[in-house]
Amino acid sequence: MRRHKDVQRIYGYHLPQQRLTLWATVYFLVYFAAPLLLVLLGLDVLLYVVFRYGFDSCYGLLCLLN
Repeated sequence: MRRHKDVQRIYGYHLPQQRLTLWATVYFLVYFAAPLLLVLLGLDVLLYVVFRYGFDSCYGLLCLLN
């Protein structure tokens, strides 16, 4: 098993170490983080509507403001 600090060589050429690039960060945000946040926001709005108008009660942190 290779350690992280070992230098990898192919045909005598030193390869740069693996790193997180700007494009990897952009893809992570666009294809994972943003859809996840949108789904969670939709669930939060749905639960707010159900509790507010279905059960006529407060929901989440809004209860602390009253």
